[in-house]
Formats: sequence, C-alpha cells, structure tokens
Amino acid sequence: MQHHKTRHYRPKTNGMVERFNGRVQREVLGIILNSHTGLEIVLRGFNVAYNVRRQRVLNWLSPEMVLRQRLEADTALANPTYKPPSPNLIKRALRIVSDAKEISHPHS
Repeated sequence: MQHHKTRHYRPKTNGMVERFNGRVQREVLGIILNSHTGLEIVLRGFNVAYNVRRQRVLNWLSPEMVLRQRLEADTALANPTYKPPSPNLIKRALRIVSDAKEISHPHS
C-alpha cells in the first residue's frame, strides 16, 4: 500500500477514501491469511475489483472510468511510472481467499 494525502477542504474526496477503507476493513481484513505476500495479493486484487465496479456516488461510473475521463481531459495528470495490474491478479487473490477458508481459526 502507498500512503496518499487528500487535498485540503475536499470532503468529497476524503469521504471516498474513508468509504474505500471501510470496505477493505469489512471485506478483506477479516480473512485470516498465512502470509504477508498473500495479504498483499488479496489487497491488490480487491483494489482492482473495486476500481472496475460502478458506483452510485460516481453517477454509476467506476473509479477507473472517472480516472480515464480525467486523464483524457488533462494528460499531465498521468503517472509515467504506472504499470497496470496483471490480468490474472483477481484470480490469484480469489485463490488465496479460498485457501484461507481452510485455515483453522483460533478460538476466542
């Protein structure tokens, strides 16, 4: 993960970040994984899946669609070092999550 700060006085952006963090907490962090590498793959897979899902708050566009529109409007926003995720990342993440269900959970 990388830490990014939002712009000051932009509650809409901050709300989007908090909503994403809440979904990660509910859907990903409750899974017991047996390695840090597995967690990284699951988080990256979740991020890819989240970014292609259409969302009501974005007028039924996905975050990826909104980003593409912004980049078309202003190409200076593009990160020249960006590398798109591997096409099989979601499959790898789902396989790790499936295997995690077989790990015995500690009794509390």
